[in-house]
Amino acid sequence: MKNFRLSFIFLLLYQFGIAQCDIKTTEKPDGNLIKYFNPKPVVRQSDYEIGVSIYKNITTDVVMVNTSILFKGKAPQKLTGKLVIQTAGQKGISLEPLVSELIKMNGRDVAIGLYEIDKSSLLELLNYDLKSIFVYVGENLVGSTITENKGTLRLNLGCFK
Repeated sequence: MKNFRLSFIFLLLYQFGIAQCDIKTTEKPDGNLIKYFNPKPVVRQSDYEIGVSIYKNITTDVVMVNTSILFKGKAPQKLTGKLVIQTAGQKGISLEPLVSELIKMNGRDVAIGLYEIDKSSLLELLNYDLKSIFVYVGENLVGSTITENKGTLRLNLGCFK
C-alpha cells in the first residue's frame, strides 16, 4: 500500500509539475537560443482554431507570445496588426507583432505570429488566466472568448522563473 501511495504521489507531481514545463529548445542559424512551448488551443471556431504559447529568446531575453491559427476550409492569410488579449485581471493587453508567416504544418495551412511581451503585460500574463484573444487575419479581426486552456500562458511563463 505504501508503494502505491508513493507511486500515486509521484504521478501527481509529474502531471502537475514537471509535465507542465515541457520546454523545447532550438538554436537559430543567427546564433540565438530560443526556448519555447508547443501551442495549445484556446479558441475553436467552425472555420479556424487559435493556439498560443510562450517563446523566449534566451540570447536577447525577449519574451513573446506565439499565436498559431489553423484554417479549416478557409483560405489562409497572414496575421496583421496587434494581438489583443483580455485576462481575468483588470488590464487589457495589446502586443506588437515581430513575425508573421504562413506555413504548412502536417499538410495544413497555419498562420504564425510572434508578439513581444512588454514588462507590464508580462506581469499581467504571469498572474491571470486568459479571458479572450483577438488578432487581425488579413483585414478581419478574429478571436473569441477563451474556451479551453485558459491558464496556458501563465503556466508557460511560470516555467521560466
